[in-house]
Amino acid sequence: MPSISKVKISNMALSHIGARSTIESMDEDSSEANVCNLWYDWARVQALEAHNWDFGRKRVGLGLIETDPTVNWLYRYGYPSDCVSTRYIENPAGWEADALPFEVELNSAGTLKTILTDEEDAEMVYTMDLQSTALFTPLFVDAISWRLAAAIAFQLTGDGSIEEKALNKFYLTLSSAAARNAGGTVDRAPR
Repeated sequence: MPSISKVKISNMALSHIGARSTIESMDEDSSEANVCNLWYDWARVQALEAHNWDFGRKRVGLGLIETDPTVNWLYRYGYPSDCVSTRYIENPAGWEADALPFEVELNSAGTLKTILTDEEDAEMVYTMDLQSTALFTPLFVDAISWRLAAAIAFQLTGDGSIEEKALNKFYLTLSSAAARNAGGTVDRAPR
């Protein structure tokens, strides 16, 4: 895949909405760069959250916070700081076994996002907050560019219909990207 960057993705988004200008840097002093800089990370995270992407998947052992935290769960673990979307708790019985149930909730003080499960030494698979554009697939790049286009369209064009069209293209592109990405993956969501 050709070299891709935040600037290139932003310029794709600008092209999608028919902007007359492109940007050279996310930090330049232009309305295009300012609005792309404002919305880029939000568009990236929203696209990451939308699917269990193989290039954004991470597996970690969770840090135990407490045992017997509730009447329904045996263990409370810390929520990974780079987690965009939880996917499943790994079953020690093997990859063909059902994923294990869990819940995400705040601790009793309401200050920390946590994961509750009955699995001792739980290992979670999740979509991480992947920022390296070099790891994105071409279809995922296209999806981000359309989501960013929808976010910046009205501010740069004043035309709500362009925003709506870009958002529709995002969902179509996202669907294609997710279908293509699912080709070699196993969906392990709890049943």
